[in-house]
Amino acid sequence: MELIRSNKLQVLFVIFLLFSGAISQAQSTTITGTVIGDGYPLPGVSVVIKGTNNGVVTDFDGNFSIDGESSVTLVFSYVGFITKEILVEGKTNLEVTLEPDLAKLDEVVIVGYGTQKKSDVTGAVSSISSEDIQKTANVSINQAIQGRAAGVTVSKTSGSPGASPTVRIRGTGTVNNADPLYVVDGIPVNDIRNINMADAESIEVLKDASATAIYGSRGANGVVLIQTKTGKSEKPVLSYNMYTGFQSRVDNIDILSGPQWGMLSNEANRNDGNEINPDFANPESLPTYAWEDAAYRDGLVQNHQLSFSGRSDKTTYYVSYGYISQEGVIKGSSYKRQNLRVNNTYQLTEDIKFGHNLQYANSSRISSPESGQDPWRRAAFVGYIAEPITPLFQEDGSYGVTQYSSAVNPLGLVEFGSMPEKRENFLGNFFLEANLAEGLLFRSNFGVDINKIEVDNYIPDYNVAPTYNSPESTYILNRAEQKSLVWSNTLNYNKVFNKKHDFTALLGHEIQEISYNNVNAQRSEIPGSVSNPTLGSGNVATASNNGGRSESKLLSFFGRLNYNFDERYLVTATYRVDGSSRFGSNNRWGKFPSMALGWNIHNEDFFQTDFINQLKFRAGWGETGNQNLPNASTFNTLDLNTNYPFGINEITNVGAAPLRPGNQDLKWETTVTQNVGIDMAFWKNQLSFTADYFIKNTTDLLLAVPILATSGYQQSPFGNAGDIENKGLELSTTYRKNINDFNFKIGGNVSFIRNKVTELATDGSLILSAPAQGFGSVGRTEVGHSLASFHGYEMIGIFQTQEEVENNAAFPNTQPGDVRYRDINEDGIINDDDKTYIGSPFPDFTYGLNFEVNYKQWDLSLFFQGTQGNDIFNASAYYLEADLGTNLSTKMLDRWTGEGTSNAVPRVTYLNNGVNTQQSSRFVRDGSYGRLKNAQLGYAFSESLLESLSISKLRIYVSGQNLLTFTNYDGLDPEIGVDQTFNNPLDIGVDRGRYPSTRTVTLGLDVTF
Repeated sequence: MELIRSNKLQVLFVIFLLFSGAISQAQSTTITGTVIGDGYPLPGVSVVIKGTNNGVVTDFDGNFSIDGESSVTLVFSYVGFITKEILVEGKTNLEVTLEPDLAKLDEVVIVGYGTQKKSDVTGAVSSISSEDIQKTANVSINQAIQGRAAGVTVSKTSGSPGASPTVRIRGTGTVNNADPLYVVDGIPVNDIRNINMADAESIEVLKDASATAIYGSRGANGVVLIQTKTGKSEKPVLSYNMYTGFQSRVDNIDILSGPQWGMLSNEANRNDGNEINPDFANPESLPTYAWEDAAYRDGLVQNHQLSFSGRSDKTTYYVSYGYISQEGVIKGSSYKRQNLRVNNTYQLTEDIKFGHNLQYANSSRISSPESGQDPWRRAAFVGYIAEPITPLFQEDGSYGVTQYSSAVNPLGLVEFGSMPEKRENFLGNFFLEANLAEGLLFRSNFGVDINKIEVDNYIPDYNVAPTYNSPESTYILNRAEQKSLVWSNTLNYNKVFNKKHDFTALLGHEIQEISYNNVNAQRSEIPGSVSNPTLGSGNVATASNNGGRSESKLLSFFGRLNYNFDERYLVTATYRVDGSSRFGSNNRWGKFPSMALGWNIHNEDFFQTDFINQLKFRAGWGETGNQNLPNASTFNTLDLNTNYPFGINEITNVGAAPLRPGNQDLKWETTVTQNVGIDMAFWKNQLSFTADYFIKNTTDLLLAVPILATSGYQQSPFGNAGDIENKGLELSTTYRKNINDFNFKIGGNVSFIRNKVTELATDGSLILSAPAQGFGSVGRTEVGHSLASFHGYEMIGIFQTQEEVENNAAFPNTQPGDVRYRDINEDGIINDDDKTYIGSPFPDFTYGLNFEVNYKQWDLSLFFQGTQGNDIFNASAYYLEADLGTNLSTKMLDRWTGEGTSNAVPRVTYLNNGVNTQQSSRFVRDGSYGRLKNAQLGYAFSESLLESLSISKLRIYVSGQNLLTFTNYDGLDPEIGVDQTFNNPLDIGVDRGRYPSTRTVTLGLDVTF
């Protein structure tokens, strides 16, 4: 009996344990996690408990939190990815990876103040893979995006290390600052050269007004959105990436040897009626010194990136350090930068999240001499024009001095003309997100961008040449700081009605304040006995200093409404109002609306096809603005640096004079864009195609309007006086294919853009730009032509005989062998009335082409980029193909030497009669080029081999940049953007002998633990 009772108790005990276990399993718990797709967190993923209506959606970082029993099955679904079911089995934190559904592939893109599925995007937006740009050995993101997106033109201002390139989105639409707006983690910044490319998670380019109008007065030139990385993996990840290699110049200017130069010197003297130089009686005996090589070298480049990232159920973290060092191919030039980034998020409660993205960067740059109109002040070029028969060094070891030209010894130019510069940058934002109700998200984002620049330079006295010397030593100390503070607050509401009507509404408010201050100081006559010179070491009597301070503020209100009906019909409407301190009370506020429509035809019931899985039409219209003008343009300003002598002894006193009259009626420069586009995909997205056609009209250009010289003002006032039109077609396509262990992808883009000025201040008015040594202003902006078109005489050949000279229109002093110009107005003389438009710096089209192939552990990528149909005004040819005051191009070996010998290259002479060096089509070149911009071959070691080493990824690679260039251009480099010396968007396509692009070969390593 006791045994039976004991067995009963045991059975009851077991039943109790089972029952209590069932009860415990049935108890509700909080399940959290992150959803990832294509390696990125996915916002907006539906997370539902199977068999119920209980569900949530993931937030911006792909995180979710849901209450349910520990034994439930969660269903994860998202457009473009395969739905996935996961049995929780008591787990409280999940990392879920969704696989792309090739039949419905639909990536998420970043848009202004939020994200959207690409299928819902109605504007013109290009996405650039961060993986693609990180395959290049560039130091900044804006260099690396070249050729990656249709409608985006990137050209170098200089090949000097650390130089920032010219970026244009859908052409140049203003005569002021035409750079796009860069937004990093929601913070508008002016310069992204400090951003570490390895920290970039995604890059989106907003091109039309329906996409950029949400940024109002700052969106007229396009917007580049950069999102930096966050922690993704539940397991901590340590990554180290590096490459090292060498850079070398690409030399494509052939110049005369010593004997060749001596031969042409003798011929020039005979042509001028002079005796030859006795020293050149036997030209073949003359030496050749390679002045063109003196300033160049092979430069070392290295890059190191270290990151640590991960997440827990309450936090995400990403910490990185980057170091890059680049020696320029011009001696002395270099660039070094360090980056430290900390990106964290903290889930404070179920509905409140706090986060920050913080970066500190410091850089040092030494730039070689590269300024002004005259090529002989440019270290990259001056060696080409020095006569080759003079030694680089004199017998006492000092720098050689040219005897027959004005060229300066390039080594001396580098030693005493290079300029050091240090920069510090702090960029960061702090944000708070709160789920106020179902579908209602509040986000507050505060950002700061602080940039400090310092030039601290001691220049000893020197005497390199009669035209390049300083009898006194000099100390220069310049400091500047720019600070930008921005605070934005947004409410985002999303609601789906009846499973078909999807509404998303955004309301926002933003305040931005930008301040700038600088001080410049200089002293001379520092004693040679001072071992560590400072500013205080100089003579007080030689001191000079100046400085300034300015600030501007912007107050904004904005909203956006997105409506999606049944994944078929899409509507996007935005409206922004900006108030700027840069304008007077009459026009302080600007209003910027936009509207866009989309139609996903492939989702219609009547559209039944197996091979077309996407067909989408888009159309948009919108207005954006530009407020890039001096802060005090609406006020009358004074010049406080004007000195006046007065009194009995006429003592000089500091005074003030009128500088520029103000204009209270100034208003926003407005750009109106119309865009139509189509997106297509075939064979389960193996082939995709996108086309956009746009018309972009900029009105009320902010220009300095000329006034009478007798007004007493030193500068002209700003006014709204001009219109510019840009039209274009953009095409891009990608084809990808997977065949077992072999897969490849081919992609390309091409852009056709036409630029035309339709109105300026008054009839017949024009804007001159791009001054060049030996010429006037090469660029001319006039109604009916493109911006900054080249203007001058049209060369039609060479005069062959004296009879031809006498019977045709010609300049005075013209002789047989001189250039013949077209008599445009046929009045029998050549003068300014015969000048015409002789070229444009803007290409007929630009293109990019990429090819990627993977076979097992091997990968190969090739990227080509180029332009077609643009012209370059080769101002450096003024020296290389003109009178024999310098060394010359080997082109001059094909010179005119008598009737019928040449109809393209004039005779050689020492006497400048002003005929052959006129600003003319003779110096205009075809600037078209194609480049193998990047090539990379890599090998990834197998996971089975690495597992025992606790390494999850190990890849080695060799990479090359600018390995091949296909061009007919005869200058140092066909890639000519805005000249950094003048920093004027109208100073474009003029080659004054700037620092060329370099060829780079590197060996790299990627390892992840």
